[in-house]
Amino acid sequence: MSTDSLKQKTISGLFWQFAQKAVGQIVSFAISVVLARLLMPAEFGVVALAGMFTVLIGIFIDCGFGNALVQKKDADDIDFSTIFWAQTIFASLVYTLLFFAAPWLSDIFHTPKLCDVVRVLGLGMILGTFGGIQNVVVTRRMAFKVYFYMTLIGTALSGGIGIFLAYEGWGVWALVFQGLAATIINTITVFAQVRWIPKFRFSAERFKSIFGVSSKFMLSGLIGTAFSQLKGYTIGLKYMPSDLAFYNRGEGVPQIFTRNIDASINSVLFPVFSKLQDDKPAVKNVMRRAMKTSSFILFPLLLGLAAVSENLVYILYTEKWAACIPFMQAFCIGECFSIMNTTNLQALRGMGKVNTILKLEIYKKPIMIAILIFTMFISPLAIAIGMCFYSFYTMIINAFPNREYVGYKLEEQIKDVSGALMAAVIMAAVVTSLNWIQLNRYMLLFIQIAVGILVYCGLSEIFHIESWEYMKSNLKERAKIFKR
Repeated sequence: MSTDSLKQKTISGLFWQFAQKAVGQIVSFAISVVLARLLMPAEFGVVALAGMFTVLIGIFIDCGFGNALVQKKDADDIDFSTIFWAQTIFASLVYTLLFFAAPWLSDIFHTPKLCDVVRVLGLGMILGTFGGIQNVVVTRRMAFKVYFYMTLIGTALSGGIGIFLAYEGWGVWALVFQGLAATIINTITVFAQVRWIPKFRFSAERFKSIFGVSSKFMLSGLIGTAFSQLKGYTIGLKYMPSDLAFYNRGEGVPQIFTRNIDASINSVLFPVFSKLQDDKPAVKNVMRRAMKTSSFILFPLLLGLAAVSENLVYILYTEKWAACIPFMQAFCIGECFSIMNTTNLQALRGMGKVNTILKLEIYKKPIMIAILIFTMFISPLAIAIGMCFYSFYTMIINAFPNREYVGYKLEEQIKDVSGALMAAVIMAAVVTSLNWIQLNRYMLLFIQIAVGILVYCGLSEIFHIESWEYMKSNLKERAKIFKR
């Protein structure tokens, strides 16, 4: 693929990924607000607990095959068919084990409903494998337009099912069947968009070759996911399901922004890094652009959200979710560090440095365990604050290898994002200071958002932030074209 062609595909991919994430999350967020008003926090907690098990076990089913196939330059139909059948077999075996382990999990976490919820949610793991190869094909072709339609259709239909069941009094099962419906609809949609049918072929030699690479992706993902879910397991064991719901809600709202923007950029960058893996200066340039763009957009959104979180929660979720406010504020700060984290890790994945990623996990996870052990005896909020400190630590660790591989030092990375961070911190301080105004919550929230936008744009102009200047120049060019 030529450089110009790759650039065009990258720009197109970013557009469709942003569109997919933005539209999908807007619809998903609206649905979650309605469900939060109809259901109780404890019901969300049960499903969250079950979801942690299915996500973790799902890594065994995927085995990193998707990433390995994307990275393999000469992957063909034999590879695809081999991995399809391997994943189908793995999914069936793993679900069988989960089915019989469900009563045991229910007893450990003292949640009777957990047994049936795990068994039903687990079915999604098997159903999801039928669209796995199609997703690989989409990523390899960088045809991210497919994801836009898949997300929009799946989120809207499954959300409608969840709201209807919640309104009819199904309680926790409204959330369960919403998740299951999303998997089924997404699989059908991607099948309709990518016409790939598995062949009855299985190559042991191809499987062995791909598994040699994918197992490293799997191990890295397993370690990362297991430890990220560890705090949820801890809260589930020591505290109430409602505490887990408040923790997840506080964590989930800030992640709406990071998943929309940062994840969109980095999901497109993975195949780009894979194609540029032998051109280190090019990889560095792409990393810098990604970090500058992500930080310019995400810093004000995250810190602004922390500043208006109280009014936002009371307006959207009602008073019964007030306990999630301090969690939200803590995670807004923690998510700021994820901008550099994800870009550094995505570059390492794209360059095939899986062994390095595994070594990084060895440096990171003991610190996480130490923080978790120390904070778990204090409160769930202490765990959240501890994870913010851990995010800062991982930012430093994840950046270190790219100092050698592409010459992108941590000092350079911090310098690249410092302008946007300074402007966002000042903006958040101004917005927070407006809380003393005696107005109804709706009016106050509107004023805070308006003032925040004006202050951040003004500071971006004063500081001459590169992404701001780049955005202005593009708008001017488009305005000239429009006038013609």
